[in-house]
Formats: sequence, C-alpha cells, structure tokens
Amino acid sequence: MSFPLTTEELAKMADLTVPTIREWRKLGLFVGVKTTKKGGSGGVRILWAASAADRVVEIVKLKGEGWGNDALREKFEAEAQAQQNR
Repeated sequence: MSFPLTTEELAKMADLTVPTIREWRKLGLFVGVKTTKKGGSGGVRILWAASAADRVVEIVKLKGEGWGNDALREKFEAEAQAQQNR
C-alpha cells in the first residue's frame, strides 16, 4: 500500500489546518483509513493513504450538513466494521 500524503499535504488539499486533521484523527474520524509512520530528523511523521483525502472531503461535506463528531465517528466505525466483515 502506498502512503503518498503527509498531514500537511492532506490539510492543504482541503484548505484545513494541520491541527484540524490531527484533532479529527484523535476523535476517530479516520477509522478504516490506513496510515504509517516514518522517522527522520524531524521526528516521527504520519503518512496517509490516498483514501484519507476522500475521507476529508466527506467529513467537510457532512459537517456542512450539520453532522457532529460523535455521529461521524459512529458512521465511519460502522463502515470500517462492515468492510472487515466482507
């Protein structure tokens, strides 16, 4: 699996801040989205699968429709569970 996106790139693509992406990750809104960690001189960096960009677009859309964080977390957890059961 490829991990082409840094957190900074993901935020920039969606016109969001890096802290927003980090907060959404902490809240569990990226359940089912693959990440990896890469060490380096700047410490550990999270790299994201391309599907993370799609998730960000979906989160922004749903938040615009009035979805709260708890509802989003439940939705994405259920989707991830359904994919695992296939």
